[in-house]
Amino acid sequence: MPVFDKKDFPKVLAQLEQGSVAPLYLLHGDDYLVKSALAQLTEILVPKSQRSTNLEIVDGNRADFRQILDNVNTFALFGGRKVVVVQDCRVFYTRTNLPTLYVKSKEAHEAGDLEIAARLMLEVLAYAGWSLTDVADGAWREIPPDLWQQTTGVQRDQEEAWLEAVVDHAGSSGMEVPSLRDDGSLLEAALQEGFPAEQCLLLATDTVDKRRSLYRLMEEKGVVVDLGVASGSSRQVRSQQEKVLRNLAQETLSAAGKAIEPEALALLFERTGFNLWALKTQLEKLMSFAGEATLVTLEQVEGLSDQFREEPLYELNNAVATQDCETGLLVLNRLLDQNYHPLQLLASLANELRRLLVAREFIEEHLAGSLDPNISYGGFQKTILPVVKEKSDKESPIGALHPFALHKTMVRSTTFQTAELVGSLQHLFAADLTLKSSGISERAVMEGLIIRLCSGEGKQVVTGKQ
Repeated sequence: MPVFDKKDFPKVLAQLEQGSVAPLYLLHGDDYLVKSALAQLTEILVPKSQRSTNLEIVDGNRADFRQILDNVNTFALFGGRKVVVVQDCRVFYTRTNLPTLYVKSKEAHEAGDLEIAARLMLEVLAYAGWSLTDVADGAWREIPPDLWQQTTGVQRDQEEAWLEAVVDHAGSSGMEVPSLRDDGSLLEAALQEGFPAEQCLLLATDTVDKRRSLYRLMEEKGVVVDLGVASGSSRQVRSQQEKVLRNLAQETLSAAGKAIEPEALALLFERTGFNLWALKTQLEKLMSFAGEATLVTLEQVEGLSDQFREEPLYELNNAVATQDCETGLLVLNRLLDQNYHPLQLLASLANELRRLLVAREFIEEHLAGSLDPNISYGGFQKTILPVVKEKSDKESPIGALHPFALHKTMVRSTTFQTAELVGSLQHLFAADLTLKSSGISERAVMEGLIIRLCSGEGKQVVTGKQ
């Protein structure tokens, strides 16, 4: 059967509604799109009245695949089609996916699920060839960083407190490093043999290997739906991502009989980035705030106070860009209390200052040195945006920005002089050296940096003024 993509998924649903059901469905790609598609499939495949007996949903992080296949081959208690759904399926996972498992373990810990985090970390150890003893009681710190990165594929932070907690949980719970298994081979053999009539297996995963015979067999025996979205910062990729974001926003708002102001949607995209779960959540909150009103406004988006994880970094950058020292210190201390590493904050601030610097230099070179700081977003789109697209390099820090973010960045840059921004970057460099080479409190170093950046001391670094 052909491989279906996002735009062709309605064809898959239409086939089901016409009674054409495959024994296997493989959905892979973006987590939100996969889980949404999975929900639509199960709604059609299993009537609501039969879901307690004919639908089984299992967690691929926990389940034994042999048991999963046994369940597929077992008929429903009262007859009818039986559907087994495997979420976060790992049949394509091999040693090459070790970095992904490592990141998923960290994410599970951040979500408060130590059990899942420990299971994933034990699988990392299995692929790495390490025992629990090799990393327990802080022993992981003795593994040379270059060996750690060569083995796991990820760079280790010496202050990985989450790793310590996950390893401790595994040890105290009596968990063991599993024997490496090949679930893919088990599934391949089962597909070759075939499932009983009326039985259906749905697999949801973020990872596939199209080179493997298992994938080709899935294409032959079942239905494969590719719900992946390109990643990267090129204009083409950003355009594809924005299209997906707009489709989700349109579907969510239309279902509630609401619309959103273009500027409000642009700001929402900037704040969520390409995170469909975050966008969906924020839209639902905004629609709730709107009440009976049918239009979500820019003011409502700006006033959204319940920010998601990416937002605090945005707030810190925003405070520095607007030289709001009080807010900058408040957000800084909240971030440090949430265990953000100071070097992570420095990197984020450096990116913001570089964007402002490039924007300031663009104004000097291509806009005769001036830009009306009160220019509206609409006016900017008509007059300035075409010039930026024509004159800026695709890889430029401002060339890849969303137009709304670009408008804000260029307007903000008008409040700085080039020398001041260069000086601010030098302050960042000095703070980086201090953090790495002195015994001064990290919090004190970062608080001093925010005060300097927000008080306009950047120019003094360049001019030599005291």
